[in-house]
Amino acid sequence: MSALQTSARAKRQVDRANRVPAGATSSRSSLHVVSQAATWLMGALFLAPFLLFFLNTFKDKAHIFDAFYMPDLTDLSNYRTMLRNTDFFASLSLTVVICAVTLFFIVLLSSMAGYIISRSERKWIKWMYALFAAGQIIPAQSSMLPLYKLGVATHLINTPVFLIIIYVAGGTAFASLFFAAFTRTIPQALEESAFIDGCGRYQTFFRIILPLLKPATATIVTTTVYWYWNDFQGPLIYLNAGKVAPLMMSVYKFMGANATVDWGPVYALCFLSAIPMILFFLFTQKYLLKGLVVGSVKG
Repeated sequence: MSALQTSARAKRQVDRANRVPAGATSSRSSLHVVSQAATWLMGALFLAPFLLFFLNTFKDKAHIFDAFYMPDLTDLSNYRTMLRNTDFFASLSLTVVICAVTLFFIVLLSSMAGYIISRSERKWIKWMYALFAAGQIIPAQSSMLPLYKLGVATHLINTPVFLIIIYVAGGTAFASLFFAAFTRTIPQALEESAFIDGCGRYQTFFRIILPLLKPATATIVTTTVYWYWNDFQGPLIYLNAGKVAPLMMSVYKFMGANATVDWGPVYALCFLSAIPMILFFLFTQKYLLKGLVVGSVKG
């Protein structure tokens, strides 16, 4: 048998193997249609509460609980009432500052701690790793009273600085473990080359290691910023009497200031408070998913 005949025979065998029966094609098409329909249905179920939430920002008091009432979307009276009776932009600025400063220090301190934990062979450093891990099982509620007394004793209670310190202290343990796991995947040969070139420990970390930790940093930022943005318990306890309240506290105070709650302006305040995080998620979701996948593989 010639080589040409052998090649033709092999090609026929491949075509026969790749040929899909007509029944199987129809079954795959039906399954694709069903999966697409299920996806759209699930998307509609998740989107419906948000749509109702948005429509409620335009409803008057008489129709606020009527789910099928379609309000006039050009009527911005609820938004005007909310902006007239709250310090929305001051609260927004304060919340942005708290989140930005908190995440900056968490990333800076946790990445350095994770780098040392992953590279050092000293026994007390290993104990630090165990200490960070143990910190994850202690309920945050058990430390509220000591922290409140500490804030009063240091005269930092009802200041954003004290709230940021608590956030950083609470978030550093988990982030350090995450950075330590990620740093172990970075080859030590890179650091040895930097040492040979004359870099010190700090130069090696900031010029070599920290840029390589971008996926881990993106994961930490995108998964924790929502907690700090939407936190109500922390400001309620440690920042209750400040001149300007964070957004979630401003919602609570705005509701408490009215003897009978007018839900339209409250919904408007909640909607405007949620917009920054919605935009943040839309612009960073690909980094969030990429970071989670990288962390799951290399961690």
